[in-house]
Amino acid sequence: MNAHFSRSLVSLTAAAALGVSLTACAQGEAGGGSGGEYPSEPVTFIVPYAAGGPTDVTARALAPCLSEELGQEVVAENVPGGSGALGLQEMTSAEPDGHTLAIVSTGMVVLTPLVNDLDYGKEDVTPIGVISRVPMNLVVGKDSPYRTAEEFFAAAQENPGTLNVAVSGSSTPQAIELQRLEDDHGVDLTVVAFDGSAGATTALLGGHADAAFINDAPEVSDRIEDGSFRVLLTSGEERQEHIPDTPTFVDLGYEDLTLAVTTYGLAGPAGLPEDVVSTAGGALETCLQNEETVQAIGERFVPETYGGPEELQRHLDEGAEVYQSILGE
Repeated sequence: MNAHFSRSLVSLTAAAALGVSLTACAQGEAGGGSGGEYPSEPVTFIVPYAAGGPTDVTARALAPCLSEELGQEVVAENVPGGSGALGLQEMTSAEPDGHTLAIVSTGMVVLTPLVNDLDYGKEDVTPIGVISRVPMNLVVGKDSPYRTAEEFFAAAQENPGTLNVAVSGSSTPQAIELQRLEDDHGVDLTVVAFDGSAGATTALLGGHADAAFINDAPEVSDRIEDGSFRVLLTSGEERQEHIPDTPTFVDLGYEDLTLAVTTYGLAGPAGLPEDVVSTAGGALETCLQNEETVQAIGERFVPETYGGPEELQRHLDEGAEVYQSILGE
């Protein structure tokens, strides 16, 4: 699979790692999420992608509230590289005491290790809870000649490999979907991989990509609304309420292409004690009911009902089953 991907995926390096500290409230003012002796020191919150993308935005929206609830400083630290692999390797190798956590997704935890034969997998992660679910949008620039996804895909079929699409990593769900679009439907696009959506967005804005297939994050929606981007297609099985006229892959007849929806979760290394999972999960649940935090993440992305560790584990298990089938592992 790696050799097959290498002819169409171009790996690029995004921004350097950036650590940002967010000041916590005093221990005595902490909310009900703090219990027992955990946390006894600042918590490192690893963001496995570069600054500025939706993963980073989501983590930084959560960090101040988690700090308040846990009664210790929560430090968001960007560790980009390898479609989330570098950050996940740092998290999974940390002491399982709850003082190193990460924002994770099925792509980072399941897909990236499958494609790249890494030394970690979902068994090396302790799920804490679901944060959000974010679909992907295929967008082009305002000056693009392509008005619809049908036009874009037809051009790709007529001129194989000449159109390039920026994505947030070479072993991400959206990269896999575009590869399946070629393998199963003959739509040959060159996939250009960045370490995060911010780089893919910049490439499209700068005219260095014909399109981008990236998370439907607020900064992407804002550019759709102001006319900088034109949205051609959205992922998932159903259309999105805020862009009701935008078709899905299913609408266009590609009924099997429904995997490019990112479920973000909070997780720690394997072996986290139950009381740590409970405390961190309680803080996360409270923060996902905080209006300011939800608005910063994006209200339409946060599930109405909180999903705890079992829910996040279910997403990881289902992702493993699907991707192992696709990749022949």
